Formats: sequence, structure tokens, C-alpha cells
Amino acid sequence: MKIYSQITYPYRKGLLQEMSQHPSIAEILDNGEFRKLARYRHHGFVSCLDHCIDVALLTFSLAVKQGCDSVSAARGALLHDLFFYDWRTGGPRLHGFRHPAIALANARRLFTLNSIEEDAILRHMWPLTPVPPRYRESMLVCYADKAVTCRDYRDSVRGAVSAIKKSFQKTAP
Repeated sequence: MKIYSQITYPYRKGLLQEMSQHPSIAEILDNGEFRKLARYRHHGFVSCLDHCIDVALLTFSLAVKQGCDSVSAARGALLHDLFFYDWRTGGPRLHGFRHPAIALANARRLFTLNSIEEDAILRHMWPLTPVPPRYRESMLVCYADKAVTCRDYRDSVRGAVSAIKKSFQKTAP
């Protein structure tokens, strides 16, 4: 597999390899349009691509443990933020409310989806968006997205604080 070879957390590499052995997951990971998500910064310093893969890894792991449809859950997670713009500088207003429908339209254009995958993409922003997820797998995507988002921002803040500390150490007498 060519994508995501620079994994930040080494223990995830095996999980990514296990997940990508499923042809319908590999279909997404190897898709050129999907890979374009690497061009867009998402949370902190994390790309949209890395965020989606991290959400999928956590979702896949939780779905396996819960006895859910882990493949549909992972596919929904991979596609949950399939939009091609930097939401800080462009795209539609009210991004948080509107991007699930945009991601679903893009995912439908590129892939054949089942009802679990569609629901996971469309409802991952609950409770910001009013309709809750319909399936357990969709709820796992929703939870994993929030957990990974918190980690993305935490790591970005830690990196910024570390850089500031280093700059002060260089200027100290």
C-alpha cells in the first residue's frame, strides 16, 4: 500500500495493514481523488487525509471489538470528511453544518455506498447536526471523529508550544 506510509504512531501500522486487506477499504485508500485530501489542512496541522485515516483506524478497531460491520464502519469513516477545500479560507459558509452532505455527494460520485456508510458520513457531526446516527457503526464514526479531532488539536498545540519554547531558549542569554 502506497498511502500513509509515514504513520505517526507505529502501533497503528499493523491495524492499517489489516484494515486495508479488505478490498472495499483498499479501493478507497488507493483512489486518487481520495488522496487529494492530503492537500487540505483540517484540524491544527493535520491534513484532511490523515484525519480521515485516523478516524477510520479507531472506528475499525472499535467496530471489531463491538461485533459491528467493521468494513462499512471504516469506509464511512474514511469518507466522512470527503470535501475538497480548506474550510478556514473557502468553501460554503457554516461548514460544520453543511460538509456532511457535501462529503456524501462526493462519496456517492466516487464509490458505491451502503446505508451504513451513507448514514455514517451524513450524521457524523451529531449533535451539531440535529439528526442522530441510525446505526451503531455510524455512532462509532461520530465518537471516533470527536476523539481524533481532540487529539489532532492537542498535538498541534503541543507542537506550537514546543516551537515557542525552543525559540525562547535560542534567544535567552
